[in-house]
Amino acid sequence: MDRYVQEGAGNVNFSIEQDMFGNIEILGVLEHIRNTAMPQQFNIDIGGSVIATPAFHRGVVYFGAFDENFYAVDAETGKEVWRFATGGPMYSSPRIYDDIIYFGCYDGNLYALSLEGRLLWRFGTSGKIAATPCIHSGVVYIGSEDRNFYAVSGGSLLWKFAASGPVSGTAAVYNNVVYVGSYDRNLYALDAGDGGLLWKFATRAPVVSTPAFRDNVLYFGSCDSNFYAVSAGTGEELWRFHTNGTVFSPVHLENDVLYFGSGDGNLYAVSCSGKELWRFKTNELVSSRPFIRKGVLFFGSCDNNFYALDAATGRLLWRFPTSGILIHKEPCVHGGRIYVGSYDCNTYCLDAATGKLIWKFHTALSYQSPIHIEGMDSTKSLEFVWRPEDGVRKEADREEAEFADYGEFSGSYMKKDKTDYVSSGKRSYIRKKEF
Repeated sequence: MDRYVQEGAGNVNFSIEQDMFGNIEILGVLEHIRNTAMPQQFNIDIGGSVIATPAFHRGVVYFGAFDENFYAVDAETGKEVWRFATGGPMYSSPRIYDDIIYFGCYDGNLYALSLEGRLLWRFGTSGKIAATPCIHSGVVYIGSEDRNFYAVSGGSLLWKFAASGPVSGTAAVYNNVVYVGSYDRNLYALDAGDGGLLWKFATRAPVVSTPAFRDNVLYFGSCDSNFYAVSAGTGEELWRFHTNGTVFSPVHLENDVLYFGSGDGNLYAVSCSGKELWRFKTNELVSSRPFIRKGVLFFGSCDNNFYALDAATGRLLWRFPTSGILIHKEPCVHGGRIYVGSYDCNTYCLDAATGKLIWKFHTALSYQSPIHIEGMDSTKSLEFVWRPEDGVRKEADREEAEFADYGEFSGSYMKKDKTDYVSSGKRSYIRKKEF
């Protein structure tokens, strides 16, 4: 079968041998994010995709997937050790504290499991949990789309704080103060003991970026395209750095340099005084948190690639292509290996020095998770331009496409075609020929 790559919205390469429906759907969402000043919440349905960052502990890699399973996989071989069935997909990454695994789920629960996969307790909220737990002094801090932020210990509620929008970002705790952002456009500073509001800092768009802290200064991004530095004690703005896209990415702070991604496709390195040091351009938005080990910066992009850069200069060392976007919170690096999940339903183990594939683990479902944005118009017309991978156009290149249970389709892969994006119900795409 001839292979085609897509040249239009997003510049993401893939072939007609793959799940074209999922790729077209994701491209539509990414295009919407780039062109919308006020991003809405994601709604991701059941599929095999992996967004959560794996956690490494005692030779086992733990992670959740959108097939509603939480997995334990042997870190050396990639063989499944056990799985735990939840009631919904998992966007939240696991955290391990005192040999207990904590993670949130779209079924509204915060779970606590033993290392053997036994349920210890679960704490229920009234909304999806996309945030990763933050654990400090044995207390689990986590937000929910029910607009509340919770402090939980042993499965019991200690306190909760009511925001004015969903709380989907991961919190950070410094000097007994919890800092967390919300879709209500604010970053909140709360007393870690009782949840009392100390101050809030208003931006012009949702705040889902996890903050970093240094010398009483808090650093974080907002979906208003700005990256902020504010006083950790008072919330007073010290400076801001403007990008050309939403800043979902949590920040990594190392050696007085701030590393973060943006919806403009760049990975930025900025000094703690707000001066740009360098930027690295990818072909899609960067929402994952960068991570540095031994002078090498690792991160994923929604252009389907996982990158390794020289942290000092931004020079590309290697990249590893997957067949799905990478929007994980951060890569897991341990013992010279990298563990990273992809939207293509795989978790990969890579050699950190070379990017060579060591093993990959496929989740229980082989199709990518359908994704759309809540509040998005019911139909959105997108134009995609295609060319054969070898660059040679052939009049005979008109392969009919099969899309299984995803909806009704007409047309074939041509030089140019138009897709109507329908985000409600059982989404369907009608592909119209253009000659």
